[in-house]
Amino acid sequence: MEEYFDGLDPAGEPRRTYTTRVAERLAAGDERVRGARDAWHQFVRETTGSSLEAVAVERPASAAVDALDGIDRAFVATCYYDFLVETLFDSLEGYIGVTVANRDPATNTTALGTSLTAVHDAVLEAGAVGVRDGVASSTLDSLDPAALGELYRAVVPRAVRLVLGEYYTPPGVAELAVASLDVDLTAARILDPGCGAGAFLAAAIDAKRAAIDAPPAETVDRIVNSVVGIDLNPVAVTTAKLAYLSALSDLLDASDRDRLSIPVFLTDALGLTREDDITFAGERADTTFDALVGNPPWIPWERLPDAVKDAWRREYVSELGLQPHEGIEARLGHSNDDVSVPYAFTCIHRYLRRGGDAAFVLKRDLVRGPAGAVLRRLQVGERSLRLRHVHDFAALDPFPDAGADAALYTFTADADPVTPVPTTVWRGREGGEAAFVSAASLRETTATVETELVPLEGADRTTAWVRADLAREAQGDCSHEIRHGLKDDAAAVFGLDRDDLAAVETGRVFPYLRSRHVRKFGLSGHDLRLVPADLAGEDNEADLEENYPNTYDYLATHRETLLDRASAWLDRGPFYTQFGLGPYTWAPYKVVWCRLGFKPDFAVASTRPDPDLGEKTVVPGDHYMFVATDDRQEAHFLCALLNSTPYQRTLRTLASGGKASLSKSVVSELALPSWPGTDRARRLAECSIELHDLVADGTDDDAATVAELRGTIDRTVREGIEAGAFGVSGGDRA
Repeated sequence: MEEYFDGLDPAGEPRRTYTTRVAERLAAGDERVRGARDAWHQFVRETTGSSLEAVAVERPASAAVDALDGIDRAFVATCYYDFLVETLFDSLEGYIGVTVANRDPATNTTALGTSLTAVHDAVLEAGAVGVRDGVASSTLDSLDPAALGELYRAVVPRAVRLVLGEYYTPPGVAELAVASLDVDLTAARILDPGCGAGAFLAAAIDAKRAAIDAPPAETVDRIVNSVVGIDLNPVAVTTAKLAYLSALSDLLDASDRDRLSIPVFLTDALGLTREDDITFAGERADTTFDALVGNPPWIPWERLPDAVKDAWRREYVSELGLQPHEGIEARLGHSNDDVSVPYAFTCIHRYLRRGGDAAFVLKRDLVRGPAGAVLRRLQVGERSLRLRHVHDFAALDPFPDAGADAALYTFTADADPVTPVPTTVWRGREGGEAAFVSAASLRETTATVETELVPLEGADRTTAWVRADLAREAQGDCSHEIRHGLKDDAAAVFGLDRDDLAAVETGRVFPYLRSRHVRKFGLSGHDLRLVPADLAGEDNEADLEENYPNTYDYLATHRETLLDRASAWLDRGPFYTQFGLGPYTWAPYKVVWCRLGFKPDFAVASTRPDPDLGEKTVVPGDHYMFVATDDRQEAHFLCALLNSTPYQRTLRTLASGGKASLSKSVVSELALPSWPGTDRARRLAECSIELHDLVADGTDDDAATVAELRGTIDRTVREGIEAGAFGVSGGDRA
């Protein structure tokens, strides 16, 4: 960063000086700074909810900044980033001799009241902070969205970026998105409805420049009348306008133009929080486009403010068919769903002309999990979509902040859906890293595999899609209900230390499994958890108070904390209710695994000895999924299947690289039959039991014995698959 931006080193003395002065003025009650802070807080709450208020923002620049709470630290970091962008903007305008007439984010639409100019003025009144003495021409010549995204990541803490759902797109991915559009680039009107740092706008500008054969002045006019951006974040709008100006800078110089309006608009592209008339150059802008491109926000539904969720439900859910779930889960924003697909589809509805194209960067696991059912339905209200191509970046890492694999999906509107879907899988080359600085460099530094995505259930597109080129030998029918572990959203209350046991009766305390406690064929420890009832929502308050008075008193002291839990699942029953709790929780045997990440370790949990509790039933935690059974042999038979090489290989094919890689929807695609009672099944169960005994005895480091038992399991499972013994059907579906 220091080398690229010269004096704009975001970690150096200018940053410490700027952020310290903002913090000091906040503490001193400066009305300009406090007013901007309050407006920014309101903007964040209205658009992304209250999650940012609980974020721990690290890397304080000084004692003054360290004294601020998390959301004010986020505000200060945002101010400094905006200050740097404004500095670059000033320098670029002077360097190329062009003034941007609508530079202020609010010029084109109603102001959101979040201008940070007053903050910058307050800081500069106290003297220069070392970055406005001029920016090197080499920096301005090479300024692009990638550099701005790098600057944003260097200045704004990762925790803040995650809450705001802002993952700036590498130029190579943006260029690939524009190249995937089937439109006439000389004339097509292109919109990015959530333009961020302007990566897709710059890519569209570059593509149009290559396609348009006209003098510089005419080329500029044709571009600014056809490449449009929208964003709800004023700082993003300023950044995108800067990227737009930079992409046109040499054309502007050649055209002798000294003034320019840039079609990047500050408003809510979905009309959920506000609905503004977008005007450009004094006239109302045409909001029908030939193509849409972009990277929609990856914000979980649960973080959105209630007003935004209600508006989305009211305006679009029924009309556009944005409801991905059925039954008890039939509500917008179930589980870990995020807004990316509804955002993209709502934009198609609002802005895309008939027969137009759209290319969006979305999560790769949408082709598999329940949250992707809306995408796989390929329908936006009455308009059908054809998914023409998918670029799968699973083996690369274009968004290291996101914690989820990405893919580029290209759609044509008002065309019949067709499967299978052509897919390009991108992989890094041995000994090197993928370079995302351009589409050309991405191709040069990666290898690709051409394949197809096919629905598991043939004509039913809403079922999970899998790659046709990968083996799915253990895919088949699952005869078991897969359950979710205990969810209580109050670990500080229900999670107990040994010292806490004196305050409660141990009758309602159980061994509790967390992510670290399960490995293949065994458990390695447990925590303690208070489970006040046997069933979710059970009204046992009177019984608990009578038979476990200390436990009831302990819970009562935390009543307000328990009532403040946000999850809708916890609205039923007494104030201490927990979710994921039923007869299955108390089954004698449970085959358990962690659903988060990709750690395909399966074990059988039954009871565990505890020095304070005695021998008690194990309760799987929130990060766990499990299959419950009353039959010991059946549990170990299933555990052997799941830990075998054929099943593990199939899981790698079916699982995404996202947060919930081993979810119910993934594991239920495996062939998991009821106990067949055959010699083959008994042999598998016996091997699993012996391996569990080795782990329990602490002798699982007997490598020879473990290898022999696991080899027997692999051979037995392979024989069973070849004989069709487990209900396997994956090999016939590719």
